[in-house]
Amino acid sequence: MALPYSSRTLLSYGKVRETAALCEQTDADAAVFLSPLTGRQRRALTRMLGCSAVSLADALTTD
Repeated sequence: MALPYSSRTLLSYGKVRETAALCEQTDADAAVFLSPLTGRQRRALTRMLGCSAVSLADALTTD
């Protein structure tokens, strides 16, 4: 792997771009990650992907 993942996004730069393109193509409302996301990762990914970024644990949590 040429570029390691970023602790800021949990993904490599290329994967962020690929995921953003898929989110746009599918008009996704959210991108769900299996790994837990920190608040910083959630904010960065939401901004970069153009849709909400949540972890599976966040999606399953009911308030």
